[in-house]
Amino acid sequence: MKLYLLLFLHCLCSLGLTEDPSSGPPDVSDPSEQEEMERSDQSCSGPRIFSPEERRVVGGTIERLGLQLLENLPFDPQQPNIILSPLSIALALAQLTLGARNETEKLLLESLHAHSLPCYHHVLGGLLPHFRNTSLDVATRMYLRPGFDVKLSFVEESLARYQSQPVPLVSVEEVNQWVENATNGHIPNFLESIPHDVVLMLLNAVYFKGEWQTRFDPQATSKGVFYLDNQNSVSVDMMKSAQYPLRLLEDTELESQIASFPFKGNTSFLIVMPLPGGRNVSSVLPKINISDIYGRLPQETSMQVNLPKVKLQYRKELEEALISMGLGSLFSGPNLSGISDHPLKVSSVRHASTVELSEEGVEASATTVITSMRSISLFSVNSPFIFALVDDASLTPLFMGIVTNPAPDNNPMPSDDPHVGNGTLSDQSVTENVERDMYTDNSNRSCSEIMPGGGSNLQSCSTPTGDSGNGLEKSNRKKK
Repeated sequence: MKLYLLLFLHCLCSLGLTEDPSSGPPDVSDPSEQEEMERSDQSCSGPRIFSPEERRVVGGTIERLGLQLLENLPFDPQQPNIILSPLSIALALAQLTLGARNETEKLLLESLHAHSLPCYHHVLGGLLPHFRNTSLDVATRMYLRPGFDVKLSFVEESLARYQSQPVPLVSVEEVNQWVENATNGHIPNFLESIPHDVVLMLLNAVYFKGEWQTRFDPQATSKGVFYLDNQNSVSVDMMKSAQYPLRLLEDTELESQIASFPFKGNTSFLIVMPLPGGRNVSSVLPKINISDIYGRLPQETSMQVNLPKVKLQYRKELEEALISMGLGSLFSGPNLSGISDHPLKVSSVRHASTVELSEEGVEASATTVITSMRSISLFSVNSPFIFALVDDASLTPLFMGIVTNPAPDNNPMPSDDPHVGNGTLSDQSVTENVERDMYTDNSNRSCSEIMPGGGSNLQSCSTPTGDSGNGLEKSNRKKK
């Protein structure tokens, strides 16, 4: 599996720009609050080793950010699947938080679920060396327009906390080359152009390449059915194994089957698939708690497994989702005076990604619920599901997504009974299935632009996936 993500932040500024009188009175710092923040920063300075508990707390904040984004991103026929990297988005927003002040800083920390977490930047930045010992590569860079007056403290903090190296913003070709290199050649020609008033760009690229602990045999891959809903299905290539070691449970609260596919190294691929006739992925999403799930997963059991072999693409401007999360002021009148004395604003938050599952691997709640592990001898991923690529040590979701149609370019066809897919099957039915129908590259890129007090510059950064039907757009509207 390969996964890539780029978070891209543009800051634009016009020299001599004044505050918009309609945006309200200027944000004045509270001296006592500023002193408290400085004391907190001092107590978090210096190298230290973070405990597993601290890493998992930060991993939980990243998980909540990812789930909140997935809840606020709409489904549409052109893009029936959503793929993003909560880690990359958290890193970019956290770096922006270093330059935010007063109410803007509070809003960003709240959106990151870190406002009450001591030494948030210190612990989050401390995860980067840990990830480099896994199958994950993280690259960060800060592009600065020559002549733009940026505060040295912001540059130094960005470099110290998030290893964001400052370089001159010279040309779109140079930026695109860095992006292509950081994503191992999988995201070429990232930008068509760079507006002349862009003065700061924060980039974050994530690349993952993982190999299943137990590979699928390519010769066993054959056509299978994926049920979009009760009326429609699509034909997909289905990877199959008659003896696959899997951690699997059936969760009565989520009304879902949950499975964890281990990778070589300290990561795993988590799938949450609602049971037929029960909840849909939109209603399951708010109830997911990765830490709770991993605490209840049973030991591995060998069973028959069917998993779609897919390559998906996603692109989305995230401004609307972030506004729904309470960050609308970033796009109108934020206080980013920790970056520059010139007024700045966020113009765009872009996200683009691809995910590919192959036989080799992947290149990319306080509620207590009683769950039981039934003697399930078949786990077939043949209906919409939620996935997360999880770092097992910190339980950080490196990538998350919702797959409602793994073959968006194929025309939907009338489905037969979807209830034959998952559930507890007898040995006889498994045998019948075997007789009947006898690694992954994920690229995720996200980009965000910040502009100075002027208008917005909204663009999108990835390739659309094509048309397909899904049964979630209607349920999403009902939910809203």
